[in-house]
This record gives sequence, C-alpha cells and structure tokens, in this order.
Amino acid sequence: MASAWLIRRFIDPKATFGFVETPAKADVPFDMYTGAFSHHGSLCTFETLAQRFRLTDPAIGRIGHIVHDLDTKETRYGPAEAPAVGRLVEGLRRTHADDHALLKQGITMFEALARSFEASPAGKARARRTDAEQKPRRRVTRSSKR
Repeated sequence: MASAWLIRRFIDPKATFGFVETPAKADVPFDMYTGAFSHHGSLCTFETLAQRFRLTDPAIGRIGHIVHDLDTKETRYGPAEAPAVGRLVEGLRRTHADDHALLKQGITMFEALARSFEASPAGKARARRTDAEQKPRRRVTRSSKR
C-alpha cells in the first residue's frame, strides 16, 4: 500500500496496479521476488523506490521508517506511529477482500499520514496552504424533522 502511494504521489500519478503471479512483459513489477523494485539488501521496497528515484520529501523519510519496521518486522527505527499504522493496515485488509478496493483505501491512508507530517512542527515551515484551506470547517447536520 505504501509503495503504491509513493508511486502515485511522486513517481507516476497515472500508474495502475495489477495483482498477478507473473508480470506481463510490459509490466513494471514491484514488491515481487523479481525486478528492480523490491527488497534490496537491508532496504524494503518502499525504501528502494525512494532511493532509486531520489525522492527527498521529509514525509517519505518518516513513512519509510514506519514501513521498514513493519515490512521487515524489525525495530530499527522505532517510530511511535508504526504500531498504529500496522493496526490500520491490518484493519483495512480485514475490511476489503478486493485488492483494488484495499489499495485505494491504503493509498488514502498513507496520503493522510503524509499530510499529518506536513502539519507537524517540523513540516509547518514548508506547508503552504491557501486561505480557504486554513479556515476551519464545520459539520452541519440537517434533519427533515423541525
């Protein structure tokens, strides 16, 4: 999910994803046992993609640490968010049997996580928002009963 988010957000916004045992000749496999975009050395697929495409956004680094620890079942980086993100991923897997629906929700989750890092003290300096985006929104509930 995280690698698909990374691909769509920073590498190819029009990328489509298939779930196959053996990729077709025209496919670019990732997170499979074959191909350039998988685990390499101590790097998980997410880190491999970020490194190969020279992605330097601070949110990528933070998410990369979370993904690394979850994917490799290590505690190399020990980010506080890792257990919660792991639970959310597991919850999404249990909620969506369809791979495409699961991926869509996972991409949304990682986008939200990245944006939350932009709002953190470390990311505030680079976060630029329009006036409309800064205004608080109110939830309005309407009832047909008056």
